[in-house]
Amino acid sequence: MELFYGRTQGNSARAAFALFETGSSWLPRLVDWRQGGNRSTDYLVLNPMGKIPVLTDGDFVLWESNAINWYVAEKYPAARLLPHSLGGRAAVQRWQFFQAGHVTPACFPIIRATNPHVPEPMRVKHDAPAVTAARRDLARYLAVLDSALEGREWLEEAFSLADLAYAPHLSMIAEGGFDFAPYPALRAWLERLLERPAWRKTAELIWG
Repeated sequence: MELFYGRTQGNSARAAFALFETGSSWLPRLVDWRQGGNRSTDYLVLNPMGKIPVLTDGDFVLWESNAINWYVAEKYPAARLLPHSLGGRAAVQRWQFFQAGHVTPACFPIIRATNPHVPEPMRVKHDAPAVTAARRDLARYLAVLDSALEGREWLEEAFSLADLAYAPHLSMIAEGGFDFAPYPALRAWLERLLERPAWRKTAELIWG
């Protein structure tokens, strides 16, 4: 397997995190998006949207980080990244949709305004209303996660793709000084996520 990834990219980090968790053999292939590598003819064959990451497994090509992670979890069931029950798997997918549809979009303006890894041309400097709106929306979404995590270690019964999905962009707002104090259960959960050996390898690959 090969993972085409980008530096300082949360979505790339999500896919790398899952791959590292499996302990499987795979090759990282850096795509230099700052130099337009994701718009090259060869890359657009892999993903016509020009988005990163992309996973290849032989002739099979897959994009969208949560889809990549589901494939990886199914391919390596011993990693136990998915529950066995139908209900448990549906619940994991629910949390992935919540991440992709709500939490991550709310994180983006905050990341672009505060994260030290954001390239200067991409940094938000004069769009305070958008950042304020993002913080307001994120407060609603983080309260949902904090409530779900009260009294438990992970979102579902065991560590899974549900938890893994949130690490990249929440860690990026944390680097920018976001205050998680109002969400103690979530803050402790994020600390557990970022202490995992697979995440440390991911952080070295994506931000190191």
